Amino acid sequence: MRTGAALALIVVVACGENTSVDGGPGRDAGPSSCPAWKAPVGCTASSLEDRLKCVPGLKGGRRADAGSTGYEIYDLTLVQPVDHDRPDAGSFEQRVRLYHAQATAPMVLMTSGYTLSAGSELSREFGTNVLAFEHRYFGSSRPSTIDYRTLTIRQAAGDSHRIAEALHWLYPAKWVSTGVSKGGMTALFDRRFFPCDVDATVAYSAPLTVTTADPAYVPFLANVGGDRWASCRADLVALQKRLLAKRDTLSAKASGSFTILPRDKAFELAVVELYFGFWQYSDPDDVRHGCESIPNATASDDEMLDFLEYHSPPEYLAGDVSLENFSTYYYQALNEIGFPQPFESNLTGLLRYPGGDQAETYLLPSIPVPAYDAEAMTDISQWLATEGVSVMLIYGEFDPWAARQFELGQATDSYRFVAPGGNHGSGLWSLSPTDHTSAIAIMERWLGTKASRPLVPTRVDLPERVRR
Repeated sequence: MRTGAALALIVVVACGENTSVDGGPGRDAGPSSCPAWKAPVGCTASSLEDRLKCVPGLKGGRRADAGSTGYEIYDLTLVQPVDHDRPDAGSFEQRVRLYHAQATAPMVLMTSGYTLSAGSELSREFGTNVLAFEHRYFGSSRPSTIDYRTLTIRQAAGDSHRIAEALHWLYPAKWVSTGVSKGGMTALFDRRFFPCDVDATVAYSAPLTVTTADPAYVPFLANVGGDRWASCRADLVALQKRLLAKRDTLSAKASGSFTILPRDKAFELAVVELYFGFWQYSDPDDVRHGCESIPNATASDDEMLDFLEYHSPPEYLAGDVSLENFSTYYYQALNEIGFPQPFESNLTGLLRYPGGDQAETYLLPSIPVPAYDAEAMTDISQWLATEGVSVMLIYGEFDPWAARQFELGQATDSYRFVAPGGNHGSGLWSLSPTDHTSAIAIMERWLGTKASRPLVPTRVDLPERVRR
C-alpha cells in the first residue's frame, strides 16, 4: 500500500494496549448466532483433493512443485459474483491458494489486499494452514470488463466470506484472518461484515485514512524519529532538493516506460515520495540503506539516482506497468479508503507539479473518478471500537502509515502494539520483549496451539516495496 492519528504530533512509544478483556477467546466471545460449517451435500470423498472438487465453483488442484515448503499447495479459483447483491449480474474467477499442513491445525486466512501473498509470520511460527486469496480486480481476479461501482469494501468482504464458507468445513480448528498494510485493512473490513468467518484477526500496519488528502501524515512525517533523527530528516530533504535541481538530467536516466504520466512528472512524484518511502521501509540505523547512506552534497548523479531508485523508484511508483497494475488501488483510495496529503512543504518553489502526489494522479484516465464516501471508514472504525472481538493491531513507531491508527475503544479481548523504531514491516518479532511475550500468549490462546519454535527476527511479508 502507498508508501494513518489525531495523535500525529506525538511519536508513539512501544506499548501493548488491552482495551477490554473478558477472558473469552475468538468465537466464544463473538456473535452467538454463528453457523455450523457443513460439508457440501452429497460429498463422500476422503482425500483433500477430491473433497475440494465437491465445492461448487472451485477449480484447480494440487501443485506438483511444492518442494520443501512442508505444505501441500493447491492453486485454485473460486467463481465469485461481480455483485453479491445481484448474483446474476456476472461473475469472475478469484485466485485462491491453499497451503495445507494438516486438517487439525488452525487456519490463517490472509490477503495482501492486492495479489496473492506467499505466507505469513503466523503460519511460520504456529504451524498453521494458510488460505491466501487475491483481492477482487487485482492480478487475474477480474472480469473481462470491470464495473468499478462494484469495487467496494463490502463487495470484497463478500468474496472473502464465500471463500471461508467454501472451505471452513475442511478445517474445524481455529481460524485467524491477517494481512499487512492494505491487507490488514482488508482483514478488518472483512471481519466487520462477516464476524463469524474467523475467530480472531491480526492486522499489521493497517492505516486508518479518512479523506483523499488526509492531513495527519504531514505533522507525523515532519517529526518522525524525534530529536534523535532530526539530522536524518534534514539530510533527506537536502537530497530531495538536489535531485530536483538536477531533474532534467536524472529523470532521463531513470529506468522504466512513462507514457501514461510524463517521465518528468513521474520523477518529481518519486522525489516527493522519497521521504515517505524511506521511513516506511528503512531502518535508520542500517548502515547500507539507512540514514548514514543518504548521499551528501558531494555525491555523484549516479549515487543520488541509485538512492532514489532503491527507496522510491519512479518506475514502480508512476511507470506504465505500475499504474496499470495498481489503478484498482487508487480507485479504492478515491472511493472509500482514503489517501495521505502530500508531504512537500519543504520543497516549496522547486516543484513543477505541486500537489500532484495524490491518488487521482495515479488513476488510469479510462477509470472514472468516484465521489469519496467518508462514511465507509467511519463505519469500520465505529464497528471496531464498539463491536470488535479478538483483534490485534501491530504498528511500527516510525512507519508513516501509523500516523492515524485504528482505535480499539471498547473492543473485547483486543490489543494494539507498537514496535519501537519499527517500520511498515513490523511484526510480532519486532515488539519489545514484554509486548512480544504478551502477544505470543494471546496468539496461542486464540489459535489453540503453542508457538512451534522461538520467533525468529524476519520481517513480515510486505506488498510491493513502494509507497503502498
